Amino acid sequence: MKHHILTTGISLVTNFVNAQHPRLSLSEALSRHVDVQKHFLADPVAASAEINSLNARTKFLVEKQPAFGATLIYTETAEGKMVTTLLEKFLKKQGIAPLYKIPVKSLDKPAKDATPQWAQQNVTEALTRMQQSVVSHITKLREKSPDLQIELNCTSGYKAEVAVLYEVGRTLRVPVYYLHESFKVCITLP
Repeated sequence: MKHHILTTGISLVTNFVNAQHPRLSLSEALSRHVDVQKHFLADPVAASAEINSLNARTKFLVEKQPAFGATLIYTETAEGKMVTTLLEKFLKKQGIAPLYKIPVKSLDKPAKDATPQWAQQNVTEALTRMQQSVVSHITKLREKSPDLQIELNCTSGYKAEVAVLYEVGRTLRVPVYYLHESFKVCITLP
């Protein structure tokens, strides 16, 4: 069996805005949860980078019998929570189990108030906690199922998260994959 650990971003919300309501702000889109969900469910691959890359790697939407679990790494922002909720419901409905979530501390201080020292301290703290949480999670998954094949899907999320998770993958010998929009296929990072 396999287990995919996915970074999550906000492509689901931004794709909704771009396709349906280009004049909406992200915060306004959050108040339209039902509309975002309808847009997502109409074409999950087009609406969500996470589903697009996971499906490109596993073909789970075609085969209809997924034999893998998943973990969603998300930032504790309103957008991150909304996207993760929608993805979690969708993946559960597709039969993907077990399903876990790993939150990443939100850096929600207004940019105008953030000093370089504040930014460095808080980003370091958030990324270090994420790294520790993912390493601990992978260790527990391996202890529970020694033959489990774990892969990191770093298509979505913040670039800094991807950099940290790439190092986790290299250290723990976990393949890290990525779907570039123009390739239409997942590549495993070296």
